[in-house]
Formats: sequence, C-alpha cells, structure tokens
Amino acid sequence: MASPLEDLDELTLRCRDHRAREYISEAVAAYRAGAFRSAIVASWIAVCFDVIGKLRELSLAGDKAAEVYVDQIDEIRRKDDLSGALKFERELLQLAKDKFELLSPIEYVDLERLQADRNRCAHPSLTSDGLAYRPAAELARLHIHSAVTHLLQHPPVQGKYALERILSEIHSPYFPTTKTEARIAFAPGPLSRPRASLVRNLIVVLLKAMLLEARNYTRRKQLAAALGALQEMHPIECSTTLASSLSEICRRASDDKLQYQIELLEDDPGCWEYMDEDLHQKLVAFVDQLPSSEIETIPFLLRFAPLARSAMARLRRITIKELESSLFFDFPPQIGDVIVGNYLRAGSFESANNWGKHIAFYASEISADQVRLLIAGSAANSQIQGSHQFRPLLQKLREAGKLVAGQFDQQLVDADLSEFINI
Repeated sequence: MASPLEDLDELTLRCRDHRAREYISEAVAAYRAGAFRSAIVASWIAVCFDVIGKLRELSLAGDKAAEVYVDQIDEIRRKDDLSGALKFERELLQLAKDKFELLSPIEYVDLERLQADRNRCAHPSLTSDGLAYRPAAELARLHIHSAVTHLLQHPPVQGKYALERILSEIHSPYFPTTKTEARIAFAPGPLSRPRASLVRNLIVVLLKAMLLEARNYTRRKQLAAALGALQEMHPIECSTTLASSLSEICRRASDDKLQYQIELLEDDPGCWEYMDEDLHQKLVAFVDQLPSSEIETIPFLLRFAPLARSAMARLRRITIKELESSLFFDFPPQIGDVIVGNYLRAGSFESANNWGKHIAFYASEISADQVRLLIAGSAANSQIQGSHQFRPLLQKLREAGKLVAGQFDQQLVDADLSEFINI
C-alpha cells in the first residue's frame, strides 16, 4: 500500500521562491538527519522569506498597500533596526492573513503553531526536567508540510486582490470567448495553483454575472468561457461550488431573466444536474410559454432532453410573426416538420404565401422527406396551388438539391402537379 505521507522532495519542488526553496531544502535535510529543532527553525525562515517575497511581487504589480510594507522592510534593513525587524516578524502572519489574504484562518493557525514552535526551538528554553526542548519528528514533518502547502507553493495573489485581478482580466474586451483560449489566459496567473476559496469565490461571481446581470452576446460568451476553463482546471472545486451555490443564485433571478438560465444551459448543459427540482419545473413551464423574443433558442432546447418536450409544444404554436423576427442558424428537423405542416394546413392564399416564404428561406435546410411531404400535401390544398409563392418555392426546393432533378419532377407528376414542372 502506498504511503499517505507526501514526499518531502516533492514538497520542496513545489516552492515558488528560490530562497524559500533553499530553506525548505535545508529543513528537509535537517529532518532526515534527526535535527528536528533545526528543521522547524528553517521552515519558519522559509515562511518569512516567502511572505516578504510575495509582498515585493505585489508591490511590483501595483499594489499600493504592499508598497508600504516593502518600504518598511527596506527601511529596517538600511537602519539595521533589530527591534523593528523582530516586531515585523511577530506580525508577519497576521499581516499575511488580514491585509493580503495570503492565508485562510485555518492556515493561519497552523503557521502560528510553527512560529511558536520555532521560538521554543531557537531560544534557550528548558522543560520541567531541565532538558532543552526536543520536538518530535512528526511535528517537524508537519511544519514542513504546512509551510509548503499553505503558503510556499502558492502565487502571491490569493485573496481579494487575486479575485479582482482575475475579474479585471475577464472584463477586458480582449478576453477570449472559448474555454480553450480562456484556459491559456488563466495558466500563468493565480488560477494555476489556487486555493479552493479563490475558485469558489470566482465561480460565484461568474454565476451572478451570468444569471443576474444584463450583458451582450460577447460578454456572455466570455463569462461562459471563463466558467468552462475553471471546470477543466479545477473540476472538484467547481463541482462542489455549483452544487452548493447555483440553485440559490438561480432563485434570486426575476422572471424576466429566466432566459439567462437557458443560455447557461446552452453554454454548459451539465449545470442542469446542479439545479434543484423546483428550478427544473420552473424552466419547463418557462419553455412551454417561451417569449417570442427568445424563439431563436428553440434549436438548442429541442436537443436538450430535459426541456425538449416543452420546446416541441412551444414550436407547434409558432406564428408567422415570430418566424419573421427570428433567424435559425441551427435548423433541427423538427422546425422543418412544423413549418411544412403549417404550410400544408394553410386556409388562405395569404397564409400559404407567408409560410411558403419562410420555407423558401430555409430551403437548403429542408430534408428530402420533407420536400416529398410538401409536394404530396400541396396537391390537396388549392390555396397553396393558387398562391403566387408556390412556384418560386418549388424552384427554391429544386435548387436546394435534396432531390435530384428527375426525382423532383417525378414527385410533381405523382402528385398530379405536372403543370409546375419547369421546362
């Protein structure tokens, strides 16, 4: 059975800062030599160097608060201010947790224990029986592990600043609209090895923007790309956050924003599994009464099994006016069936002309079987044969080539419509 303990050499390689890595390497060497006090002291020094290094990185990135502390560190060094250096060291973890959110409260407690044990190891303290403090091997190993996993392996932006930086990137007009490109954009930043809390907070912000805020098509695709990239990069954190937060955010949406939930499902169908049953029921009812302004989502809804039945019911009630104001870039066969069916039931020349114009517009999408049905059905409807759109429609269907010329003409002959054969 493989050991549940993490390999110390692997932990060392995960350190970002080379100086911190040197001290952790020293801590590991001391641990293996049985010098556990030295291992704990070296681990604490690595933490100190790492926090200071992160403050310098944040300062270079334009963080004004970090600049203040970097200046303070430089001033202490210039003046060789020992008391100032000790004070800064004592407050280092509090600064990392509260001011820059580099540590969570639990991680802070673990590293605070490291700081306390470092003081016991480095200072000449005695135990009750007159012996120097001797930490256990397990304690030294724990502190090495905590130093790396809580702090040293992470980039210097993990709290509010990290979230703001990522959101600023997503809000850029140049952010990509595909998850593959979004993943490339995220790779060098804090999402390469983030804390779970950063991923959770980012997903919640993205969901709120996608479901509760007005946005144009490009913005929608950018948000969807960011969410899709996150799901590929950090699937466990994303799954947990979607399960706990998606339904709650959806319930906060007003009825006039329900379409945003449909768009979320179109961009990421898997989100359906994270929605509670009451939300499923509401979306089924919404699709059944789909507003005319959203008719263009019908093709997706027909392919999306949980909402396909409601979408089909709504499609059967589609009107000429709704067709005129919509444009289907995707044309599933059900749309052709409904349009052809309405055409064949036309009760007036005007109705036949109106439906005929739309069939002609989508002639290249109409299937061979639908062409056969249209020709055969037209023979029984004098309103169609007498409409001025009938002959142009037949010409469009012939040009679409779903039936070869001989077959097309034969269909007209079989339907007793030979007069409409073009000579």
